[in-house]
Amino acid sequence: MNILSAKIQLLGFFLCCIFIIGCTHNVQADNEVFKRITEKGVLVVGMSGEQPPYNFVTSKGGIIGFDVGLAEELANSLGVKMEIALMPFPELLNALQENKVDVIISAFSISEQRRQKVSFVGPYAQVGKSLLTTKKTLARIRNSTGFNHAQVNLTALENSTSVTLAQERLEKANLTTVIHYEDAVLAVLSGQADALIADLSICDLLLIRDNSTELTKLNEPLAVEEIGIALNKNEPLLENKLTEKLQQLQKSGELQKHHQKWFNNGGWLNLLPY
Repeated sequence: MNILSAKIQLLGFFLCCIFIIGCTHNVQADNEVFKRITEKGVLVVGMSGEQPPYNFVTSKGGIIGFDVGLAEELANSLGVKMEIALMPFPELLNALQENKVDVIISAFSISEQRRQKVSFVGPYAQVGKSLLTTKKTLARIRNSTGFNHAQVNLTALENSTSVTLAQERLEKANLTTVIHYEDAVLAVLSGQADALIADLSICDLLLIRDNSTELTKLNEPLAVEEIGIALNKNEPLLENKLTEKLQQLQKSGELQKHHQKWFNNGGWLNLLPY
C-alpha cells in the first residue's frame, strides 16, 4: 500500500467517524422534550385560562374545561402528572418554542403559518369564527360599506388565527390586537372598534354575559378551523404517544362524551368568576 492510498483510507475513516458522531448527535437532539417529561414525571401544558368552555379559571381559582380534561387524559397515558402553565394567549407559542411548556392545549387552531414553527397532534375539535359587534353597528355597516372597508375598525386577540383571517378576508379594514377578550368587548361597546373577530364559542359566551343586551354576532361563521395539540418539532416519540391516545379517545367515544359535557351543558357558566 503506498502512502497516498493510506492517506485516502485514513481520511475515509475519519469522515465515517464524523458522520457517525453527527448522526448520534441528531438522535440525541430529537425527543428532548419527551425525555424531560419522563424524567420529571410532569407534562407541562400551556393554556390561557381565558377560553371557556375550553379552559378557564373558576371563581374559586381552579382551572377547568374541555382542554383541561383532555390534558389530564394525555398525561395519564404518559404515566406522568399534568401541570398547567397559565399565560396570556399571545405568549403561548413563544413559551412552547422556548421550552417553558411541553405542549399547548388551549383551543389552539391548526394553520399552515403555525405548522412552519411547530408540529400538531389532532385535530380534536373544530371551531367556527365569527364577528361580535353591536346591533346598531351591524345594521349600519350592512346597509353601507360592509365589514371589508377602510372605514371599519376590527379587533382580534394578538397572535390568534383570527388576526390571520382578518388580514386575508377583511384586508381593507383597520385591525388592532388585544391581549384579553375583555379589552375587545369594551372597545366594541365604546365604539373604538366596530367588531371583534373571535371563535364562535367565545362570541356566544360574550353574548350570554352581555348585560347591556347591545351585542350580537353574525348568523353564519366566517370560517371553520381545526383545533389541535401543539408541540415542538423533532419530537416523534411524544407526537406518536399523544396521537395514539387521542385516536383511542376518539374511537372509544370518550372524546365525544367529553365534548357534550362542555358544549351541550351550560352548568359551567355558574363557575365563571364574573
